[in-house]
Amino acid sequence: MLTLDVEKILNSIPNEVAWEDVVQLDKLDDRVAIANNFSPNIVGVNDGSIEWCPNEEPPSYLEKLVWWWVVRPDMGAAIALEAPQELKRIVSNYILVSP
Repeated sequence: MLTLDVEKILNSIPNEVAWEDVVQLDKLDDRVAIANNFSPNIVGVNDGSIEWCPNEEPPSYLEKLVWWWVVRPDMGAAIALEAPQELKRIVSNYILVSP
C-alpha cells in the first residue's frame, strides 16, 4: 500500500523552484526536454530558477506528476506508481540510467 500522500505532495510543490533546490540539477535539461514532450512549454527556465507553466486550468494530474518529477527525480519510484504508462516507462528508464 502506498504510504505517501500523493495529493498533498503534488499540492505542496511550489510553481517556481530555485536551481539549488532542484535535485540532480546536472540532469535538469534532460528532464525539462522530456517534460516539454508531454506538455509543450510546461517548464520555464529562468535565471536562477525553473517555473511550472501548466497548459491546463486547473492543471491535469499528468502535468502535476511531470512537474514533481522534474523537481524531484529522486522520488521517481513514487511518481512511477502514480503515473500513466508512458510516464512510468520514462521515469523507470531514468532511474535505471541515473547514478
